[in-house]
Amino acid sequence: MRKTTIPMTPEAAKAVSTLDADGVWVVGGAVRDALAGDSHDRFDIDLAVGGAEAWTRRAGEALGARASRISSHFNVWRIPLSDGQIDVWDLPDGDIERDLRRRDFTANAMAVPLSEFRCGRIAGSLIDPHGGRSDVASRTLRFVTHGALRDDPLRMLRAVRLEAEGGWRPDAELRAAIRRDAALIDRAAAERRWDELRRIFESDRLPWALRRLEQSGLLDRLFPELALGRGVDQRPVHRRDVFRHQLDSVRWIVRLTACDSPRSLRASAIRRELEPLLSTPGIRSALDAWRVPLRLATLLHDIGKPGTRTVDADGSTHFYGHSELGAQMARSRLVELRLPSGTISQVELLIEQHLRPGQVNAPGQMPTDRALHRFHASLGEAVAPLCWLFLADSLATAGADALLPRWPAYAARVARIVSWQPRVRTKTGVMLDGHAIMDVTGLAPGPLVGEIRAKIDEAVAIGEIGAVDEAREMAIRLAREARETRASTTA
Repeated sequence: MRKTTIPMTPEAAKAVSTLDADGVWVVGGAVRDALAGDSHDRFDIDLAVGGAEAWTRRAGEALGARASRISSHFNVWRIPLSDGQIDVWDLPDGDIERDLRRRDFTANAMAVPLSEFRCGRIAGSLIDPHGGRSDVASRTLRFVTHGALRDDPLRMLRAVRLEAEGGWRPDAELRAAIRRDAALIDRAAAERRWDELRRIFESDRLPWALRRLEQSGLLDRLFPELALGRGVDQRPVHRRDVFRHQLDSVRWIVRLTACDSPRSLRASAIRRELEPLLSTPGIRSALDAWRVPLRLATLLHDIGKPGTRTVDADGSTHFYGHSELGAQMARSRLVELRLPSGTISQVELLIEQHLRPGQVNAPGQMPTDRALHRFHASLGEAVAPLCWLFLADSLATAGADALLPRWPAYAARVARIVSWQPRVRTKTGVMLDGHAIMDVTGLAPGPLVGEIRAKIDEAVAIGEIGAVDEAREMAIRLAREARETRASTTA
């Protein structure tokens, strides 16, 4: 009997091989992907077994992982892996076909005994009561039952995610049902919504997925702040209203950061100017690490504009303070979606500072060492992501055709920013730390010590001083000046 190759990560393969297989079925996406030949960086597997809670707790102990319940409605338990997860569905009466009838799409409504699955013997032991294998062959998403979306509205978002990740196409009936029931997505738990959204934002088909979400009405339910930008005019600088501008910016951020070069000649010419930077390990690793927060921030970077719009007598529009307001609005939305706090802070920082790469130098001039030191000191690992957001924002503002003649200058500015290094380097990165400053000046711990250290660090970075003795002299001088200023103000 022909075996099917199961694409598993090493940890997942080890975990699956140790599980008790008696009476356990593999269901859902793992069976679908095995039949379709699809592989992912993560390995997620759904199992169905009687007495799910007790079985999952035993399995979690054997794998050294803590099991937890993730759905009271369906009685589903989860065992986390470092590169995936095992979800366990309760099968109270052992009726696997009854379990498959309650699933979302026919391609996910197939089952294989775990013992056969891990040996690759799928075809001969496949339980497929709804024609899922045929739909896998055509990569079609089709209802198992007409009430599938209303039973679990998250399935609407899952359909978009499957289309974005693997090119699965909802049939006409499913697309119509999503448009009809889009408002029901609010009933799905925030954590589950974000889990699907995260995978959509990781996909390089994100711009297409956002169009699908918009057409279905899901985008307005998930990010209602975006809808406020429809029809908000930004002339004469911008080509599009606020809403379309943000979607266009996402299209460009994906093109500018994806591992593969874009296909169109114009986009390839734009991308070509950045290839030397993208081949730099530090820059590429920063963009990869910030992939999801960068794309989220790009989508939401101007949501503060509708609330800050003013119009001059000549018809010019302004949006003073929109970055700060947008960052606050984004934080509120992402907190509601239960994103990790670190991701929320990254998105908030990028939105709040998204104008800064264009303001780091005077018009027509390259940034100075002093300006770049302050830029890097305040933004740290966000420097490269912020610069790429600036580039995507600029392309969406003017359009590639209008910007192409000036694009080398934009790329050179970003290269200057992200590649900048201090003029003088020290082994520890610090010429004088706080303790050394207090020793040489006699100052007690306090804000002044930090201010003096920041000024010394800047002087070192721009090459004004290059030795420890010079740093000590500067610390003494700054401390003396601070004491004199304090004395004059209290006299």
